[in-house]
Amino acid sequence: MTDLNSSRLHHAPNPWALTPLVVFLLSYLVVSIIAGDFYKMPITVAFVIASVVAIAMSKGGKISNRIEQFCRGAANSNIMLMVLIFILAGAFAQTAKAMGAVDATVNLAMSILPGNLLAAGIFLAACFISISVGTSVGTIVALAPVAVGIADKTGMPDALMLGVVVSGAMFGDNLSFISDTTIVATRTQGCNMNDKFKVNIRIALPIAILTGLLYVLIGSGVGSGYETGPIEWIKVLPYLVVLVTAICGVNVMMVLIAGIILSGIVGLLTGGFDAESVDIVVEGTLSFFVEVCTDVGAIGAYGCSYV
Repeated sequence: MTDLNSSRLHHAPNPWALTPLVVFLLSYLVVSIIAGDFYKMPITVAFVIASVVAIAMSKGGKISNRIEQFCRGAANSNIMLMVLIFILAGAFAQTAKAMGAVDATVNLAMSILPGNLLAAGIFLAACFISISVGTSVGTIVALAPVAVGIADKTGMPDALMLGVVVSGAMFGDNLSFISDTTIVATRTQGCNMNDKFKVNIRIALPIAILTGLLYVLIGSGVGSGYETGPIEWIKVLPYLVVLVTAICGVNVMMVLIAGIILSGIVGLLTGGFDAESVDIVVEGTLSFFVEVCTDVGAIGAYGCSYV
């Protein structure tokens, strides 16, 4: 029994196992470069091509057995958990954005800091939003237009403000308790989420403080042409609720569902959108993430094909 477990835990390195990944990269990049447009080659098509290669190369005898092995990888519990969290986090981020939570958070950060510290304020807002929604990409998509608009009004370089957004988004995603990749990483490595947070914050927090000070120095000489609106605490509430409940150890699925519902309620109460708008936002988000999740399942299946 010991020998069997040992053989399962230890696999000889096999460079050929990376072939589907190489096929995916080549098929996507080559076609995109030739076409001169990275939107010409759908990423899902590249994954399908790589999936066919993975099944053809995998061990397992008959083609039916290989396909079954491939499907087991796509249905791995950790992969499915990441898919569900990814969908819910995206729906929460988009619902909160449509409700006005992003603008409210920026106004709050700008009201706390002096007017000449715009870059530091956007950085602080990006850190808070990303750690609350658990996705750096969602934070960048939501906050980048706001940051560029502020840059146009104040004369600050667009590239600088976008860099501020990206750095803040990466910091928060690295520490978030509801990040899909963070949850899967802790599950596969058998460690506690709190322990992972304690280790990461020792690395990320000092760098974030230095980065914030750098943004203070860069933006200190820039006059503020940005006028903050009224602080709408109720629109920041969904972020706070999700952040606090996640830290308290509430199940991440329940946390995100509660965040989506609360964002919808706040939006309806404040006139941010009507009931039909909630359906449109959530439906549009889910349809997009279903396509992405198909790709994630294919990635999980690749790994199983070579076990």
